[in-house]
Amino acid sequence: MARARRYSSMGAQVLRLARLVLPLGAVALLSTVFLFSRSIDPQRAIELADIDVVELTREPRIGAARFAAMTQDDTALTITAQTVRSAQELQQDSPIFLTLEHPAGILQFPSDRSVNFRGDTGQIDQADDLLRLEGDVELKPPDGYIAQMPLLRAALSKTHIQGFGGITAHGPPGEISADYVEVIPSPADAGGYLLAFRGNVRLLYLPEE
Repeated sequence: MARARRYSSMGAQVLRLARLVLPLGAVALLSTVFLFSRSIDPQRAIELADIDVVELTREPRIGAARFAAMTQDDTALTITAQTVRSAQELQQDSPIFLTLEHPAGILQFPSDRSVNFRGDTGQIDQADDLLRLEGDVELKPPDGYIAQMPLLRAALSKTHIQGFGGITAHGPPGEISADYVEVIPSPADAGGYLLAFRGNVRLLYLPEE
């Protein structure tokens, strides 16, 4: 009789535990599904096409999208956008072409330094291996520079950013203008980067007071 009561008590404890664990498990499962459905990796778009292409085809646009990739030189590229839409009919085995509204990005170098950029509109063009940002584009390296330009292009598979259309920048030495700006891996600093203003560069030196 005592053994039966002990088994009955144990059964009640297991039942109470199941009532607690099963809802938590369901929440965790739903969270996982939500996270994966809202993340698109440009370098793995074909592998995830059965999830992402179907969603983009069904809906005219997707909100709060996030893309992540690792370049060939071990730099982490993350792209976010307020909304994303497909500019063409998507095919599972074809490169993706997506239009972004209010995109922003970050390049995280192995040295833990990062370069941030944002724009009004943009496109992810997997066929050309490019992210394009247009409008009021801003580039912010961690050196204290803030550069504005009308057009920025960033490679998806390697660390290479180019800004075009006339560059105006503010930094520690003063005001800089140039035809274009470039961010590439540093040849002298492993895991670092090189920020270079090129073409008709002018510097207005503003000494600190």
